[in-house]
Amino acid sequence: MSGRVLIVEDDPFMGALAETLVRSTGRTARLVPTGAEALAQLAEFPPDLILLDLGLPDLSGLEVLRLLRAAKGWGSVRILVLTASHRTEDIIAAKKAGASGYICKPVQPDTLSEMICDLLEQPNLTWIDDYTRAHRLG
Repeated sequence: MSGRVLIVEDDPFMGALAETLVRSTGRTARLVPTGAEALAQLAEFPPDLILLDLGLPDLSGLEVLRLLRAAKGWGSVRILVLTASHRTEDIIAAKKAGASGYICKPVQPDTLSEMICDLLEQPNLTWIDDYTRAHRLG
């Protein structure tokens, strides 16, 4: 299985969990704690998927998302927002900014692993979230 996943998460526990889950799916993972570091990693570690926290210490996750979507060559990379915000406004803003999906913390490890696989293995998938996925599959 191929797939490079860039994890943008400032919480050490959540970052380690996400990194472990990504690797358990057979993918390569790289963890960075800030939006600036994520943007700097793109040339060195071009990801197929980005797990992006909205609450980063430097740039907001939404700003990182907008910058990625505006950057040449990065308009189609899959971006899964992984955040503590359950606010409908944030979900809508992430989708409008170009997110491929949204999952809320605390996260069920199996759900996150399956969503990562879904985004990497289903090229026609346009949106995924933990609420509708649970209802679709459950």
